[in-house]
Amino acid sequence: MKKVSITPKARADLRDISRYTDQKWGRQQRFKYLKQLGDRFAFLAETPEMGKKRDEIVGAPFSYHEGRHVIFYRATAEGIEILRVLHDAMDFPRHFK
Repeated sequence: MKKVSITPKARADLRDISRYTDQKWGRQQRFKYLKQLGDRFAFLAETPEMGKKRDEIVGAPFSYHEGRHVIFYRATAEGIEILRVLHDAMDFPRHFK
């Protein structure tokens, strides 16, 4: 099993997603969505090439659209490093400056 590491910025993104989902749709949906994201992280660790190449965003080689969020990550020797988890309506390059 490949390793998934999560940067502090991505952890903050996940906290925000968790809080918003809980407030908007409730605790059960929050757990369901966070599990969905976690499952996708594990999948991407095993198959990092499944993501979209993101040459236009410095420091974020790959992205993968999951639900209403886009997971930005880079492949490592051990698996993947999650860089950010941003809502799909956000201006992505602005969050990588």
